[in-house]
Amino acid sequence: MKTLFTYFYTVLIAFCITSCETDVPETDTIAPSFSFKITGDGFDRTFTQDDDLEDIQLNLRAGISYDFLLGGIDQGGVRQIQFQHTPDVTPITTPIPSPWVEINNTLTTVLRFNGDPNNAITAQLLSGTFTATLGDDQMTFDTFYIRVEDFGGESGPPFNITEGLLKISIAEQPTAVINL
Repeated sequence: MKTLFTYFYTVLIAFCITSCETDVPETDTIAPSFSFKITGDGFDRTFTQDDDLEDIQLNLRAGISYDFLLGGIDQGGVRQIQFQHTPDVTPITTPIPSPWVEINNTLTTVLRFNGDPNNAITAQLLSGTFTATLGDDQMTFDTFYIRVEDFGGESGPPFNITEGLLKISIAEQPTAVINL
């Protein structure tokens, strides 16, 4: 099943990258959107900017690997996508493909895509696998941070920005979304 998931999304990524070119409009006042799909441990859910992320938490089962697919979308072109996580808590076990870059500091890792206004695309996807890791504690709390920016049109800034912060907990627990 995991091989089928990887194959399907690899084909989707290749299709999207080659077929989603766009022209940056003169002005752009429409905010971009994101989609963050997580599957594993019998769980399958897609989170978007329309979810009430402040009032939910994703519970992950310690030691389980999860597949994810992150997409940033904007009809006027995607300028930048960022995905921030804590590598000690949710290490990504798959290689990060170009054109994404990985920026590490002592506490967090940021995966970043930088768009080109001269070769703008409407969407960019990133797929991979992470493992929910529990240290010596019985439960760990953390977050996934997602940020998508567009070009703001040819006239430039201000850029339209959409952000999301998904709270997660890792423990010996079923994978589920709970309301806070």
